[in-house]
Amino acid sequence: MKNIHLITSLLFVFLPFIYLASIYGGLPEQIPIHFDWRGQPDGWGPKYILWLLPTIMVPMVMLIMAAIQKKIAKREAPEKSRAIGTITLIFVSLITCYIIHGAEAGSYAGLGGLSVLMGLFFGAMGNYLPVLRKNPYIGIRVPPTMSSEEKWTKTHRFAGPLFLLGGVLMVINGLLLGGGTVTVVLLIIVGAITLIPVVYAYRLPDEEDGDLV
Repeated sequence: MKNIHLITSLLFVFLPFIYLASIYGGLPEQIPIHFDWRGQPDGWGPKYILWLLPTIMVPMVMLIMAAIQKKIAKREAPEKSRAIGTITLIFVSLITCYIIHGAEAGSYAGLGGLSVLMGLFFGAMGNYLPVLRKNPYIGIRVPPTMSSEEKWTKTHRFAGPLFLLGGVLMVINGLLLGGGTVTVVLLIIVGAITLIPVVYAYRLPDEEDGDLV
């Protein structure tokens, strides 16, 4: 299992570099580097800037996740600790490829691809949340959950299916809608599935506080 995680991580570390190298020669010297909320370009720059994306984003995520995994390894099973790092790395790698593709295509024709990728990410995290133990780095870290093991567990078990549902809705949103509508619906879904568990945590009665045995 450890070898699978390593191979998967290496694959997605190099994927943005491989993809960019395969299209770089065909790119114009000036490419769109900034897009508005509808996915239309509104800023341009030299194409070599694209190399900065995988060079900075992927190693940065690897370092952050390595530090977090080291800190939570004592609380979490090694497989769970590696899984969340791998999920995050895959998401960042694919987002980086998506950004490069938008620069190549000249627009994103809406942000449907972003909605699909975020849906897959939130869905994967939703599968992980119900078994995530309390830690100071990852999860729904608000005063009620951080002060009570039971509230942490209840909140994350509640949030897991919600993240899965939200992920499915994001994928559907990205596949069916277009233009600025995709962005608006995406923001609504993300806002809902992140705020509802927080409200749920605060509404849990205090008498349920206490460590689970």
